[in-house]
Amino acid sequence: MKHKNISLLILLLVVTITTSTSLFSQEGTGRGRIKGEVKDEAGNPIEGVKIVATYPNGTTFEATTDRKGKWAIAGMGTGVFRIVATKDGYQSVHFDQNVSQFKNDPVDFTMKKIIPLAEGVPRIEDKESLSILEEGNQLFTQKQYSEALAKYEEFLEKNPTVQQVKANIANCYREMGKYDEALTAYRNLQDEIKQDKGSLAGDKMAASLLANIGDVYVRKGELDQASQYFQQSIEIDPADEVLAFNVAEIYFKQGDSDKAISYYKLAIKIKETWPRPYKQLGYAYLNKGEYKLAIDAFKKFLELDPDNPQAPTVRNLIPSIEKLIKELFIFSTSEASDLIQLIVPSVMLDCRFCGRQVNISDLCCY
Repeated sequence: MKHKNISLLILLLVVTITTSTSLFSQEGTGRGRIKGEVKDEAGNPIEGVKIVATYPNGTTFEATTDRKGKWAIAGMGTGVFRIVATKDGYQSVHFDQNVSQFKNDPVDFTMKKIIPLAEGVPRIEDKESLSILEEGNQLFTQKQYSEALAKYEEFLEKNPTVQQVKANIANCYREMGKYDEALTAYRNLQDEIKQDKGSLAGDKMAASLLANIGDVYVRKGELDQASQYFQQSIEIDPADEVLAFNVAEIYFKQGDSDKAISYYKLAIKIKETWPRPYKQLGYAYLNKGEYKLAIDAFKKFLELDPDNPQAPTVRNLIPSIEKLIKELFIFSTSEASDLIQLIVPSVMLDCRFCGRQVNISDLCCY
């Protein structure tokens, strides 16, 4: 009888806790905590971004990013919150985050600056049009490209002079794999800009269009064509470090480390204090087997941005690369030899001096 009472008490306690937790989460409040960072496309922190987390029942929490672009919200219940980041001059972004009462993954945002309308083009005051554009941007961010395309076309019917949206339409075609349509849209817009201004020199949108055309040719496997357009884009706007970086990223993703390195270096030359190209340059060198150069690039990245979310990963990577260098060059110490035997006991190399093929863990003439 005593055991039955204890079991019943435990059961009631569990039910009470479960019910309380459910009611608690329904209100959207609790002990949940999330944090994150907001940066621009160049990887620079954005201060003063308003972060609003909204629960389905309307409960909201707010925060503002500090000078390092960091933000945090506490006191949240369990469930899915919509996290929205907004700031004047930037396209707003959002993310649906499942919040628990334990540890939550960080929610980081990259915000794009709103490109000012060209001179002579009226500013858009129509709230309905702006809402359509915002919806299109959100759909594109969510990789719903056909839906985004429909919204951009709807917007363009009301505002046919806005060139940035024409570029967005071309981007949708590219991401949908409709390369011929994308190339046509990019070139039509390029011709429009040239007709308006008489020249493409110094025009950031024109430079971006040429880089996007190059990207399409990369995806089609026509790398020679791609290289020509990338070079043209840099010639039009040689002072744009983001453009050079984006070209490097395209080559890096395609596995062309040599060209990626050249454009990462160009981005660094344009803006030496920008940390992001150094990190990517390190990975490109790593792919090529240029381990010492990779370490130098990684260390420069850490020097410039020690608080970056990826900094711990890079810090942990450097000792591993240094160990790899020891494996390849083999120090004449028993400690190094023992370490290498544990890691790579079966790799054979030609001795640098006598030519005899030896196991990498044997010292031979080294």
